[in-house]
Amino acid sequence: MGQKLTYAPVYFVLGQVRFNTLLTVDQHVPAIQDSLRKAGYPDFQRGVTLNMNFAPGPGQMPSLEQLPRFQFLNAERTAGFILEQAGMSFQTTDYDTFEPFLAALLLGLDIVHATTPLSYSERIGIRYLDAVSPNAGDKLEQYLSPTVTGLMTALTGKRELVQSVSETRSKEGNTGLLSRAIIYEQENEGVAFPPELQPIILNVTDRFKKIKGLYAIIDTDSWLEERQPFDISNLEKQLRVLKDNIGFSFDLMVTDYARDCWK
Repeated sequence: MGQKLTYAPVYFVLGQVRFNTLLTVDQHVPAIQDSLRKAGYPDFQRGVTLNMNFAPGPGQMPSLEQLPRFQFLNAERTAGFILEQAGMSFQTTDYDTFEPFLAALLLGLDIVHATTPLSYSERIGIRYLDAVSPNAGDKLEQYLSPTVTGLMTALTGKRELVQSVSETRSKEGNTGLLSRAIIYEQENEGVAFPPELQPIILNVTDRFKKIKGLYAIIDTDSWLEERQPFDISNLEKQLRVLKDNIGFSFDLMVTDYARDCWK
């Protein structure tokens, strides 16, 4: 995942930074929206997210709380930001390479920080979704490492594969890495998304709208949980480390043949 691939399998990337809660975020949205509009994200929508609060003590019923949520998308609706009271994320379905993605994420954070200074960050994360779909005449197992194919190639006779899932969670200090491969047969066209990412607010590029049949989703997530003073330059360094973790994991899950097909 280090070099730009002509037929790169990545179809969705998400970067997120959680920071100190801004209860008055609504007051700062007009200034943030104006700056992001000028930066190329004019599509603005205001919404809410539902947060379930569990009261302490037996017999207490949980309550639902509505929290403000603001999205700022580009005109094509292929990239944009989501701002909440305690965090900001940047996501795209039109990924090029990591450098412009990182620059966009840091730009959004810098705009928020300049509008209402942030005190600390406490969790940062990056998540990649890749669709591994074999070319005509190829088999999926030519693209995937045997470590993630499970029993897919061993099934014979009348038994058909419904779904195969491989998941490995690892950590190094406060940094986590989740490596997941999901293999299944899809009748309808259009690449799938994990349920927790729904609803998807971005348009999927044409190439991934046509995916169907047997394919794999490689879902890789790396994060750092650590409260630290808010500093853009430090966040940049840490995000690069998370990207390296994802690249390392991805390279272990695909074959040299797959990389040659994507060049």
